[in-house]
Amino acid sequence: MSRDSGKVMRRSIGIVFADGGLLTMSGTASADGEGHGEEPLFAVLCDPDGAPVVFEEALLSTEYGEDEVQRRATLELWLDMEDGRALRGAGTLISAVTAEADGLATTIAFFRWSVEGREGLGHYEIARTRG
Repeated sequence: MSRDSGKVMRRSIGIVFADGGLLTMSGTASADGEGHGEEPLFAVLCDPDGAPVVFEEALLSTEYGEDEVQRRATLELWLDMEDGRALRGAGTLISAVTAEADGLATTIAFFRWSVEGREGLGHYEIARTRG
């Protein structure tokens, strides 16, 4: 499957940190939108003992391998765009699988993550239309 073989319809990340915290990020492209990188992303961080924190802006950058599977990703999460400081993180591939159903080819990659020094494990899923 080629990254250019279909339009990216959905990207999502879920991370469970070693301290019990959770981070989720999700974005869905509109039917007439540009797709990958253009969809609005929604991100929420839940600390083990705190209320959920919703970010004002979330950015996700992805590096792909020769097999077009997501290999590395970086995150920038902005609580307040006026503040000028983002929460930053990165993830690297452990393993991945691709499945096709309902007109979408979905690659689910399992990642090792680090966000501001917090270590965690999670997934990075990309669903594309079949090309």
